[in-house]
Amino acid sequence: MNYKTRLYAGVTAIAVVVLGGIFSVITIEKVDNGNVGLKVGLSGKILSKNSLPPGFHFAGLGHIVEYPARMVQADYNQSKNKDRSITVATSDGKRVNVEVKVNYHVETTKVHDIYSKFGNVTGETMEDGWLRTQTQNTLRDQYVKHSILDVLTGKAPTLESDVLKDLKDRFAKQGYVVDDVTLGIPDVDDATKQTIDSIIKSTQDNEKAKKDAETAQTNANKDSAVAKVKADTDLYTAQKAAEANKKLAESITDELVKYKEAEAHMKHGWVTVNGTGSTIVDNK
Repeated sequence: MNYKTRLYAGVTAIAVVVLGGIFSVITIEKVDNGNVGLKVGLSGKILSKNSLPPGFHFAGLGHIVEYPARMVQADYNQSKNKDRSITVATSDGKRVNVEVKVNYHVETTKVHDIYSKFGNVTGETMEDGWLRTQTQNTLRDQYVKHSILDVLTGKAPTLESDVLKDLKDRFAKQGYVVDDVTLGIPDVDDATKQTIDSIIKSTQDNEKAKKDAETAQTNANKDSAVAKVKADTDLYTAQKAAEANKKLAESITDELVKYKEAEAHMKHGWVTVNGTGSTIVDNK
């Protein structure tokens, strides 16, 4: 082998090593903390038997699709950049925009099924797709059971728990786990707001009038009770006085009268009254 041939072979070997090193570096991918990964080939075929934990993994000619294994939040709200709120109807036909926050994660044993169903659709794209559709269907099915007044005044206490249960069932069918749901106050038009404010004010006025009537009745009952006690006391006093007078009257006999007269004669003498009304005392 001449010098040129040996040089060519050496350069080729070095190039292969360098390119191989570059290739191996390029095809190493990282799965972020809190996620699990799935190795997928260029054709879309799943190459990993199990989901991949956080860390660096050799992807080869394929790539790694990541899914959230820890809780993340899909926030369907109204913002300046994008309106992700969901429109639903109540039992009385009022259309309202509902803001809702859905905390969720994937069931790690189901990532193969999720990829088989949706392919590379993950993250915010998934939240704006299938996850949002399921959330929307749940809200529509649950809000239509309640009137707008009940929703806005808190008279639908089971609404949030019913939404959570319904959404859990829907998400679980495709390997997603719902951790929690938070419902915002529905956004209604100005006319509906004014109507509801009038109803609430009327209800408050009725409640106040009812309480005032109850207070007046309570005071009247108290006054009546006091008057009855006084009347009973006066009656008792009168009865006792009558009984005392009766006993006194019964105790005054002719003999007692004569005895008292005799005592008076002995003390003051005989008393006579002349025709002019003057009293003459005879000490004899």
